[in-house]
Amino acid sequence: GGFFAAFLSLPFDMLKSRLQDMKPDPKTGRMPFKGLSDCAMQIVSKEGPVALWTGFGAYYARCAPHAMVILLTVDEVKRVYSKFFNL
Repeated sequence: GGFFAAFLSLPFDMLKSRLQDMKPDPKTGRMPFKGLSDCAMQIVSKEGPVALWTGFGAYYARCAPHAMVILLTVDEVKRVYSKFFNL
């Protein structure tokens, strides 16, 4: 659950962060990326595809507990609902 959620979502989170943090080049005034796909292509070409998973340990440590809490909460709500409505 949590591992795969973190593994599949980290590249998109990383791209979002790079786009949010970009600043214009002081000399040319141009932004480093034109959009999401340009950002992804530049990262893969300059840093390699593994760069999309930079910071996986910290990201996993944040996402895995969240996924676990959500799944446990859904199970508990279903149990209480079933008991309350005699299902």
